[in-house]
Amino acid sequence: MRGLIFDAPGEIRYADDLVEPAIREPTDAIVAVASAGMCGSDLHPYQGREKCAAGVIPGHEAVGVVVEIGARVNKVVVGERVIVPFTVSCGHCERCTRGLSSRCWSSELFGWGDPSGRTRPLHGAQAERLRVPLADSTLVQAPMVDDGTALLLTDNFPTAWHAVTRTDWTNGPMAVIGLGAVGLCAVAAALTRGVPEIVAIDPLESRRVAAVSLGMRVRTATPEEAPSLGRFSTVVEAAGPKTAQAMAVSIADIGATISIIAVQTAEQFGLEPVAAYDKNLTIRAGRAPVRSVLDEILPGVADGSISVPTSTVITHPERPLSEGPDLYRAFAARDNGIIKATFRP
Repeated sequence: MRGLIFDAPGEIRYADDLVEPAIREPTDAIVAVASAGMCGSDLHPYQGREKCAAGVIPGHEAVGVVVEIGARVNKVVVGERVIVPFTVSCGHCERCTRGLSSRCWSSELFGWGDPSGRTRPLHGAQAERLRVPLADSTLVQAPMVDDGTALLLTDNFPTAWHAVTRTDWTNGPMAVIGLGAVGLCAVAAALTRGVPEIVAIDPLESRRVAAVSLGMRVRTATPEEAPSLGRFSTVVEAAGPKTAQAMAVSIADIGATISIIAVQTAEQFGLEPVAAYDKNLTIRAGRAPVRSVLDEILPGVADGSISVPTSTVITHPERPLSEGPDLYRAFAARDNGIIKATFRP
């Protein structure tokens, strides 16, 4: 099998002799990957910001076709085209039933392995085939949309939708900091939710141009211009670094809500507790429950009332897996205007 392998920070390699995934549990399914995404979260192990076991196939975004099922898989059928949300979930535990599927008691993250080796890694989507545990409750039948749009539904768009929703926006403009794949999806989600004005902030002109293309109600600014923009009651922070969180606090109004998307560590976190106190801020963070959010948004995606900004977000579509090492380097360096790349195994 062909796919990518994470060897160490800064080291992704392509291989054509990988072991085929197999059914391990009767609740498993095997999916032939039609399209796999490269996400900003994939850079965390690649850039050494998050530890990961060596030898893991990376990637947690996939759309494909079910080619094999275990004996206790009852809802998913062979031949079905499916979305693979980036975490496994059981669908019935207390966390799942209250909408926190990404924190399911049985949750596993595709494309990551415990560096201590205490548990088996769950190989990811940047390969020709993928094993999906708890297939009945994890996999979602793909709507009649193209593979690129379906792929954005595995993570980026539901994550952005969730980030906008948890701001509890009621009126006034919203600021979105960081215009990568999730940030641009957040702009699109805010437009769909009726936000009358979105101020999209990013240092890269190409990304600001992309944001403006999403709608008439979007205006943009550089980080240097942000302090003069006024104060916002809702801010979505989709960039990740400390400077972005500090900016979010600086432009937040008294009593504002800041919704933080990125994975954070103590070294990266730029929000001082005293700042939250002084402004009576509400800070919302955490992994988006994509499987739960899909139940909310898929009907709208199917009928066209929710628009996924596929052509704006996916700048490098359907690349062969053999280009993976070069694309990781370009993505980490923000080269060649890359916002999101997808692989066609």
